[in-house]
Amino acid sequence: MKRKAFRLCRILRVMPHPHASTAEILALIRELTVADALPAGAEIRRALQARFGRRGGVARVYRILADERRRRVPVQAPDSLEALQWELQAMRERAERAEERERAHQSHWGMEIDRLRLRLQALEPLAARRGDRDPIELLRQQLRAAEQRAAGLEEQLLAVLARSGSADSDPDTKEGSARKRHETVL
Repeated sequence: MKRKAFRLCRILRVMPHPHASTAEILALIRELTVADALPAGAEIRRALQARFGRRGGVARVYRILADERRRRVPVQAPDSLEALQWELQAMRERAERAEERERAHQSHWGMEIDRLRLRLQALEPLAARRGDRDPIELLRQQLRAAEQRAAGLEEQLLAVLARSGSADSDPDTKEGSARKRHETVL
C-alpha cells in the first residue's frame, strides 16, 4: 500500500497544474491583444496549450474573456448623447433584422398558400362531381347496387345447381352436398 501511495505522489509531482490561474489567463489576453482588439477564445486556448500544456476550460476562458471585454468598455451615463445614439443604432439594427425575418416569413407562407391554392383548384372539379349528390341518396344507390349484385350471384349459383340436377338425387356427391349446404344457408 505504501509503495502505491509513494508512486502516486511521484506521479502527481510530475503532472502539470490542471489549469492556469485567472491572472495568467488575463496576462495572456493582454499579451495577445492587438490595437484594442481582444483575441478570439480559440486563439487564447491555443496559446494556453502552447504555454502551459493545457487548453483551459472552454467556459472559464470565455467567461474571463467576456469579463475583460466588459472591463474595457467605458461606462457612460445613461443620459449621455453617445449612449442614446448607440442605443438608437442598436434599436435600428434590431428593427432591420426583424423586418428581414418578417419578409422571409411572408415569402415562405405566401409560396405555401399558392401551392395549396393550386392543389385546391385541381381537386375542385372532383368535389363538384361528388357534391351534386345527396350523401343519403348516394348510400341508397350503393345499397341497391350491392343488392343487385347479390341477387345476380344467387341466380348464378342456382343456375349451376340446376344444371347439376342429377346431383339432387344423390346427396353423397360433391354437388349434392353443395346444394344441401346452400339450401340450409338460405
